[in-house]
Amino acid sequence: MTWHVTEDVEQFLTVAGDLLLAEPAVHSVSLTVCENARLRPDGTVFAWWTEPTGEVTGAVSSTPPYPMVLAAVPEQAIGPLVEQLRPEGVHGPSRLAVQVAALAARARGGTAWLRHAERLFRLGTLVVPSVAGTARLATDADLPLLVAWMHAFVAETGVVASEIEASVADRVSYGGYLLWEVDGTPVAMSGHTRIAFGAGRIGPVYTPPEHRGRGYGAGVTAAASQQLLDRGAREVVLFTDLTNPTSNALYPRLGYVPVHDIAILEIMPA
Repeated sequence: MTWHVTEDVEQFLTVAGDLLLAEPAVHSVSLTVCENARLRPDGTVFAWWTEPTGEVTGAVSSTPPYPMVLAAVPEQAIGPLVEQLRPEGVHGPSRLAVQVAALAARARGGTAWLRHAERLFRLGTLVVPSVAGTARLATDADLPLLVAWMHAFVAETGVVASEIEASVADRVSYGGYLLWEVDGTPVAMSGHTRIAFGAGRIGPVYTPPEHRGRGYGAGVTAAASQQLLDRGAREVVLFTDLTNPTSNALYPRLGYVPVHDIAILEIMPA
């Protein structure tokens, strides 16, 4: 048995789509990767694992410079995955990600480093908070502010990001950023992905330090969640940083329910 590898997203979806679409909330990152590759080829490598019975039980994707997304990897496929695809970083359910990263680190003679520990939340019934201010769609005129806030968000959280300016402009082009304003002044933002196969994902959510503690992040997150629902999303999800007690307490108050924990690890050379 071996991993089947392709850069053809349509081929990947033909064979592994049912596996991913069985749980679109759980696999929202993988589905977003597929949707992005459909819109604009980006060098993503896709792979799937087939059992002797013909059943597809594994699916991963890798878009440099981001960690490999482990949608599903059965136990018997972990060794071949590391040997064949040699991941330099992984993103997936915590136990699985740690297993894959540890084996990959041993194969490289290096160490596995935990970059982020996150929790995946899925929206149940949205609860809209009472917060001063209103939400509005960001426009091209807001690009300098959004880019500055994204740089601040990346610096504060340590998330992996590339081509921030282009990414922000792309999201604005499809209405993927909302700003929360008080008396005409932007005080917080929330982004969201395109809806991919019925699922949309909130993030990033950012409030500058001088505006925190007033509920603006909650307000703009609820507005972005409602926007995804209004646009036809059947599933709305988001990730929180497990080390941030504020966000982990906030999102359940908005109607989000925890699904499972995620680990993002890098393989550090010796």
